[in-house]
Amino acid sequence: MFFMEIIKVIYDEAGGMRFFTSLVTSGSLTACARKLQTSPATISRHLSRLESRIGTQLILRNTRHFGLSENGRIYYERALEILAAIDGLEEEISSNMHIARGVIGIGAPVELGRRVIAPFLEGFSAENPDLLVNLALASEGFYDTSDSLDVVLRLGVPDSPDAIVTRLASTVRVLCASPEYLAKRLPPISPGDLLKHDCLCLRRNKTMELMNRWLIGNTIKTEIITVEPRLSSTHAEIIHDWALSGQGIAYKLLSDVYQDLEQGRLVRIFPDLQGEKIDLYAVLPNKKYTQASVRAFLKDIKPFIKGSGFF
Repeated sequence: MFFMEIIKVIYDEAGGMRFFTSLVTSGSLTACARKLQTSPATISRHLSRLESRIGTQLILRNTRHFGLSENGRIYYERALEILAAIDGLEEEISSNMHIARGVIGIGAPVELGRRVIAPFLEGFSAENPDLLVNLALASEGFYDTSDSLDVVLRLGVPDSPDAIVTRLASTVRVLCASPEYLAKRLPPISPGDLLKHDCLCLRRNKTMELMNRWLIGNTIKTEIITVEPRLSSTHAEIIHDWALSGQGIAYKLLSDVYQDLEQGRLVRIFPDLQGEKIDLYAVLPNKKYTQASVRAFLKDIKPFIKGSGFF
């Protein structure tokens, strides 16, 4: 009985720490209430009980200010360390049992996520029935630590200095168009002929920067062709759809179009040449412990994607 009481106290303390760290990262009582799907009054009562139990004010708050007291800062930093240790212990035990369990959140660019990651997760979920899998998709695969994801798949070098980064595979950009488009227009003979064709270009989200400088070549010679697009979009899948419907030539990742090339819906232009090489990275938050579920995901995703336009 005494041992069970001790366990209950430990879990109560951990619950208080999790509540407090969630409150601090949310930035306000109202934001925390939205995150936990409760009311600001309930959050305020939880905070008051926690401060009463500890015997000190943790949050300095009024109508204009919400910030940590000095004791609150100490409590927050130590709580993060303790919770990481608790999570690490639980994950280590789970890992030793070779069971991925709990919840895993995965982020990916939209087109990669739909065409490659989502099909992979169907089998991965079936092989790990104790694991709940969440897939979040963003236009360029950009997320931050507030997105509550355990691993983010990113095309191109990540710019998160504190993150744990693993390169999974590489792909290349290729020029492609539909058979219908090439039946209407003389196929380009050299890269310079692209200037005479209808081109489909991607734009950077938010900045609308036009990505119209297409590198094409081989190990001996490469050149950059600056095209003027007939159609452009910030969404990679729209570029893909336009290419399929015969609207022009697209400069696409091989991992996005490999099935269409294999099945003849698209034709690769200059098959002996290729565009820039793009690496696929797995980006993990800077945590001391890596979840068993994340380790299982990374182990299984590598061989799967090698047959999906990656090498």
